[in-house]
Amino acid sequence: MDPLDPVSISSAARAAQAARGVEASAKPELPFGSQVTAALEEANQSLQAAETSAEKLATGEVDVVETMIALGKADLSLRFVVALRNRALEAYNQIMRLQI
Repeated sequence: MDPLDPVSISSAARAAQAARGVEASAKPELPFGSQVTAALEEANQSLQAAETSAEKLATGEVDVVETMIALGKADLSLRFVVALRNRALEAYNQIMRLQI
């Protein structure tokens, strides 16, 4: 099982919500383009937060643990975006190989 697989992540999120007793809403999900845009914005925010945390660590305003958590979140967000890009590119290449 691929840990960055969007289907696995979605399934894990639904399982976590069910464990907390949160019901799945019946409202339609966002279009794919909006989800990609949201993922990119979230990754960008995580990277900026990690950079800010690293700067604050250098000045002694935050501790190492907070900085490492911010860096870990940024790393995970970036890996997700790269995996998403790779999957989209692979899908595009498969479509281009189809014979009509």
